[in-house]
Amino acid sequence: MTLRELLKIPSSTDKPIIAVPLILGPTDKFSPFAQKLQQQNPDIVEWRADFIADDFSQAVMWQQVKSGAQKELAQKDVSAMTEAKMLSEIDNAKQEFIANWPQMNAHIIKELTSTVFNSIGGFPVILTYRTVEQGGRGEMSEVEYTTFVVSALNTGFPFAAVDVEYTLDESLRNRIIDAAHKVNVPVIMSYHDFQGTPDTLAGLIENMSHTPADVIKLAVMPNNMSDVQYLLDTTKEAAIEQPLITMSMGEIGKRTRIEGYQYGSELTFATLDGTSQSAPGQLTINELLHFWQ
Repeated sequence: MTLRELLKIPSSTDKPIIAVPLILGPTDKFSPFAQKLQQQNPDIVEWRADFIADDFSQAVMWQQVKSGAQKELAQKDVSAMTEAKMLSEIDNAKQEFIANWPQMNAHIIKELTSTVFNSIGGFPVILTYRTVEQGGRGEMSEVEYTTFVVSALNTGFPFAAVDVEYTLDESLRNRIIDAAHKVNVPVIMSYHDFQGTPDTLAGLIENMSHTPADVIKLAVMPNNMSDVQYLLDTTKEAAIEQPLITMSMGEIGKRTRIEGYQYGSELTFATLDGTSQSAPGQLTINELLHFWQ
């Protein structure tokens, strides 16, 4: 099965799927992105939830509640004993907040997911949360990251796929895979190396293919053009059942984003305006289409 068939993205072209990253934060407006999306009409949107989810984490939300209570206390003229009592009440409120957090968190995640789907129209959506170690913005723990992704999958919104990092703890990784498959969402197993290009790419792809994932994705940083050619050749020679997505990042890796489909990579990432890259080396859709002419 091809990636287009798996993600239910019809096309009459032999070119790869074009995915654009949605990397908006809590203070960004969705409407300009949505307008450009309609104008340029890519195949799919990758929601990089790590650009917004951390602003609604348990620690951040409690700090907001606590700061509000402390500000209110500071505005009151009370005795030291009364102040101590009110501070104790804040501590008790924290315990109640923690107890209620799972339900609150599920509601927040559903609201975030709803905003994304309602803003971008009918475009398919890949759910991705990338930690700092994986080249993203997310600072959640592995457990928090897993909880976020599983909760988002369970909101009822029809994600086209979910990205899961191969380096995630295997038990947590499998928890996400199980949750995705229960709601019929394909899993993209991804591996990122922002420092270099491992000399064992073939073995890495093979090992990743032995997981319950539906798609294999590999993104590495080349140090020279030989690394770029090595990635392309490895892509062409890969003998796995799942669809494969590969790319070399950075300036010298751009060739893989343009020509990768000729070697067997079935998706490429591009931006709408050149300013919203989710990884180094991404071209704009217009640049990509120009090269394909």
